[in-house]
Parts: sequence; structure tokens; C-alpha cells
Amino acid sequence: MAKNTADPVGTLSIGNVVTTGTILYKSNFKRYFQVSLRATAWVLAIVIATIGLGSIGNISKSVLVNLPLSLGWIAATLYFLAKYMTDRAVICRLAYQELIDAPETVAVATQHLLPQTWGFLRLSCLVGLYLSLVAIISSIALSIALFAVVGAIMYGLKVTTPDPFTSICIGILTLGIFLLWILVLMRYYAYWFVAELPLAIESTTSANFSIRRSRQLNMTATRRVILIITIAFMLILPINILASVPSFVGQVMSNPIISIDRSTQFTGGILVLVGILLSILSELFVMPFWQTLKAIIYYDLRNRQEGGDLIL
Repeated sequence: MAKNTADPVGTLSIGNVVTTGTILYKSNFKRYFQVSLRATAWVLAIVIATIGLGSIGNISKSVLVNLPLSLGWIAATLYFLAKYMTDRAVICRLAYQELIDAPETVAVATQHLLPQTWGFLRLSCLVGLYLSLVAIISSIALSIALFAVVGAIMYGLKVTTPDPFTSICIGILTLGIFLLWILVLMRYYAYWFVAELPLAIESTTSANFSIRRSRQLNMTATRRVILIITIAFMLILPINILASVPSFVGQVMSNPIISIDRSTQFTGGILVLVGILLSILSELFVMPFWQTLKAIIYYDLRNRQEGGDLIL
């Protein structure tokens, strides 16, 4: 790799971020896939624990038995989630270290982040909470605005039942409000898109600081980050569609309203299972790509705002 010294600040365009992410992902696929496999194993452990708890609950109706098991399941689930979040951050750190020309092994990167295991779980919960609040508050506000505008339109036209033209106008307005809601969510999602990175890279142990740091870096580059996320999403969309088709078809076939034939429902159940397996398999490949992209965006944001020397 050669240093790009001609333009040390702001070296990557939107297209170059995605391209660099793809190249970095391909060149380090074996290492990233190793960590992704480990992360997925933690998710499967949650599924197995949940199935086991449900099976025991169906057999035993005793509160004295089920209560300790439920508490144990909660503790195990939180632990498995914390390990999953940490492994996701390990991929970010591996990619970032490649960018600064100081590569680490999987073992070294994991060792660096182990003390932050519960911090990554707190960070994930906080970001999820913040995004949920944004989604709820914005949906309520936009719904009130929609009803107010629709009421004003109908009052101005002096109609109680919308005619076809009014219905079309209301439909277009509703679509516009929905797209605006999506943009609001994407804006805040972009704010916290690289929230894992400060905790994984910088000398901080605070999930709150990491979230604030992500927003600080993204504040002046929100549109740019949204465009990068959109382009990356379109690249992996075919994989997600292919993985979800069997589940969708299986759910339709196994729906008793559509078919009561047992063989059809059995086939549908098999297709749902195949779809789940394909979704897990696709996640194994897609998740490292997203984490690599986060590392590049984080470095590029720091490079633009704080200066640096990007290795390409």
C-alpha cells in the first residue's frame, strides 16, 4: 500500500468509500469471516437457549423451576449479546488498523476489546433506545401533521367524504409524509452509524462518550453518510432478497387461510427453515462488509475534521 500524501484531508469520495470497503473486505475476508462466524455462534447460542427454555417450560409448570431458568436465560442472553456486539466491533478495529497501516491479528484485536464487552452491550442498547424514541416521536408528530393538513384540505374543499381527486392528493401527501419519516430515521441512524468505533479505537470506556463522538463526527457529513449507506445497501440488496424469498414463500404456503393441505404446509415449513438458514449464512458474509464500511467512514470523518494520513 502507498500513502496518499497529495491530499491528506478529505481523500475519499462517496464512491471511493464503498469501493475501498469492498477491496478491504475482499483482501481480509478470511480474518473477518472468522470473527463473523464466532459472532454468529453467539446468536445461535441465544436461539438454542430460548428453544431449551421453551421446551422445559412446556414440560414443567412449576414456578420454582421456571423462574430460576428464566432468570438464567436472561443473564445468558445478555452475555451472548455482549459477546456478539464485541465481535462485531473486533471487525471494525481490524479494518481500522489496516487503514492506518498498523494491522493486528484477530487475537490481538479481541484482547484489546474484551475489557469493553459490557460497554458494547450498553452502547447497542442506548443506540437502539434512542432510535426507537426518534421513530416513535417523529411518527406521532408527522401523523398529527398529516391529520391536520388532511382536515384543512377537506374543510377548505367543504367535503365530508373525499372524492377521487381528493383521495389521490391525500395518498400523495401520505406517501410524502412517510418518506419524510424515513429520512428522519436515516438522519439519526447516520448520526450513530459509527458509534462502535470510538469505543473500539479511542481511549474511552464510556458508551455515552462513544455515542456523542459518533454524532460529533457525523454532524457536518450526515447527507454524505446517508448516501454511502444507501449505495452499500443497494449493493447487498440482492443477497438479502435471495435469502428472504424461501421464508416468504414458505410462510405463504404454510398459512392455513391459503392452504389446509398438510403436505403443502409441511413444504412451507421446510422452506421457512431453509430461509432462516440462508439468512444466517448471508449475515455471515454481509455483516463484515458493514463493519468494514463503518471503519472506513469513521477514519474518513476523522481525516476530514482532524487531519490525518489515509493509507490506500
